[in-house]
Amino acid sequence: MRRALPWALAALGAGLAVAGVAVFWWTNTHPGGAGAPRAHAPLVPDSAYTSTLTLTFDGGAVLWERGHLVGAGLVAAGILVLTAVGGWALGRRSGRRRAG
Repeated sequence: MRRALPWALAALGAGLAVAGVAVFWWTNTHPGGAGAPRAHAPLVPDSAYTSTLTLTFDGGAVLWERGHLVGAGLVAAGILVLTAVGGWALGRRSGRRRAG
């Protein structure tokens, strides 16, 4: 049972990262979800509940929708879980050695 938990957590972290990439990709390929502005429409919110993040770099703009933020958050959570499991495994492995 003790050996299954780290593998399950590693699978969870990898699953979160893959799900985040999938959500980010899906949002890029299906622009303009419910209430989101279209590329040819002005950037005026359709309702009070529309949420976007616009970053400007040298005259260009990057428009992040809710799906982009969710995808990036899932990838970050997956990487954190994988890092925690890896750190735990390295710490456990180095703890077996005894100073002489």
